[in-house]
Amino acid sequence: MAPKNTTGPNDYDSVRAVLATIEGQTRQTLELLRTLIGLIVPMVDERDGPPLEDLIATLVAQNRDLLAIARRTLVDVRVIGDRLGASGGQEENGQRAKSDEN
Repeated sequence: MAPKNTTGPNDYDSVRAVLATIEGQTRQTLELLRTLIGLIVPMVDERDGPPLEDLIATLVAQNRDLLAIARRTLVDVRVIGDRLGASGGQEENGQRAKSDEN
């Protein structure tokens, strides 16, 4: 017997809710980070290494990439769930037809 598809619309909604929460928290974190940097930068006269603004830009870009990866993963999971649901239904119908013949 083929395993039943446990992926449903509620699963997608919960994943979307999680992604929305992550996005909201990321925005809040970035705002706090900007405020903190605004307070720290005037205190620091000489710095070694890359400017703090460049480091923040790198972190923001990485965060944006992570969100894009999460969205693509959600789409992939949805496609897999849809295909498993379609093929699972066909397999169950085939097994029912065999049972009816016996």
